[in-house]
Amino acid sequence: MIAFLNGRLADIQAGAVVIDVGGIGYHVQVPLSLIHSLPEPGGQIMLHTHLAVREDDISLYGFRERGELEYFLKLLNVSGVGPKGALAVLTLFEPGELGQAIVNEDLPALTRVPGIGKKTAGRIILELKDKIPLTAIQDAPGRKQAGLKADAVAALEALGYSTAEAHKGVKEALAGFNEEPPVAELIKKALRMLVKS
Repeated sequence: MIAFLNGRLADIQAGAVVIDVGGIGYHVQVPLSLIHSLPEPGGQIMLHTHLAVREDDISLYGFRERGELEYFLKLLNVSGVGPKGALAVLTLFEPGELGQAIVNEDLPALTRVPGIGKKTAGRIILELKDKIPLTAIQDAPGRKQAGLKADAVAALEALGYSTAEAHKGVKEALAGFNEEPPVAELIKKALRMLVKS
């Protein structure tokens, strides 16, 4: 079992990174939201990892925060949610936001994740609701902000931006507001930032 990797970022790919640890390059699949917070290639990086072994595949998944890895493992135990689905959920939600959505049985928020329909979202809530510790959601932003971010990301995707680009734009735009903005203002500001970059 590979618990974590600490090395040099050798390459950034679509939904994955290559980390050079002692001359060995590890291909690690990561949430798209992580891609835009990475150092430049050659910089130092540490990821918490999970090695998934199946009959026809061996894959390594990595996360910046330990809490993200814990939620990834919980999601893998839900029937119908594979590694790609779990990564998609963690691209849209930070751990505290995801815990909040599950505890509050927020089906609409979970179904905003690409590839997660009502049945799968219902199973996530049913199977994980009792496994979310209260401490994991106490400091989480409210349900409203999670929904606001998801709406803004969906709007940017509809305009042709990738999930990673939309997530990055919304995150940067939100940081510029002192209080929670209307969704239309958030989308406008995120668009301006994406056009500049």
